[in-house]
Amino acid sequence: MKSIYIGCMALLMWCQYEIAFAQTSHPYSHDPSTIIKDGDKFWYFSTGWGITPAFSKDLKHWETKTPPIFKKGEHPAWIDSTVRGFKGHFWAPDVIFMNGKYHVYYSCSTFGSPTSAIGLVTSSSLNPDSPNYGWDDQGVVVKSLDKKDFNAIDPSILKDLDGRVYMTYGSFHAGIAGVELDTLTGKVKVGASITPLAGGRESDWEASCLIREGRYFYLFVNNGLCCKGLNSTYYIVVGRSESPLGPFVDQSGRKLTEGGGTVLLRSQGTKLGPGHVGLLRDGKKLITSVHFYDASDEGKSKFALINLKFKNAWPLLTWE
Repeated sequence: MKSIYIGCMALLMWCQYEIAFAQTSHPYSHDPSTIIKDGDKFWYFSTGWGITPAFSKDLKHWETKTPPIFKKGEHPAWIDSTVRGFKGHFWAPDVIFMNGKYHVYYSCSTFGSPTSAIGLVTSSSLNPDSPNYGWDDQGVVVKSLDKKDFNAIDPSILKDLDGRVYMTYGSFHAGIAGVELDTLTGKVKVGASITPLAGGRESDWEASCLIREGRYFYLFVNNGLCCKGLNSTYYIVVGRSESPLGPFVDQSGRKLTEGGGTVLLRSQGTKLGPGHVGLLRDGKKLITSVHFYDASDEGKSKFALINLKFKNAWPLLTWE
């Protein structure tokens, strides 16, 4: 794919920008999506019953009591015949705005199973008080049946500078995959190939996030194990490519499909197992979100905003 270059001065401004938010609290959250803005509020969605939303007006104080997308005990009928044993606990959503609607991609699975699906639901507003609020399920986007497939969970959506849209997804089993989406339907584009991007051979890769900065695409991925509280071993690695579908290589030139991955962020102090990178571009700000397991609060999973900057066209993540 032909690369699109940003002017040197603009790139320098992006690369040197660093953000630090004095969060007043860290809401309980797991697998937070990209942060997105609707009106005067910032929103993200996370793992939970019915898909759990949270919003803030200042990125410091978060309200987490907003009703979920699907009422508890109610979810699209297609899921029951696709993912047997699913009870309504949705995992690792992501959100993007296109064609006048907010698109939330969500994961349906059961723990440790390769039988999974990523679905799509849309609404003209994220605010339940808006007359334009109301979720319409669009059905399945991708699904997996066994360990030979890319496990259909943990979607990450990127709209490129040319308007084309890509999704990365996957967990353990066959690794992380990428595919182009149709910008009108939000589904896999007709004729698009599902491409391996990282991991494979049942290695511990999941929670991918695809972003673009300047001439490069960056694939953030988690290694280690999540969901174990104080014993979680998640850490974040990255690779880059001049194409949204790879190949992605680390700073040593090793492909992520061959075990490469430059380590970006590990546990530090009471913040254990950081994971699930998301990125909001708000003007010139790069606002990066993760979850972590709080060693000072029994290992509970919490949401945090962290610093992102670039040096020599490689990202740096820091807790400070």
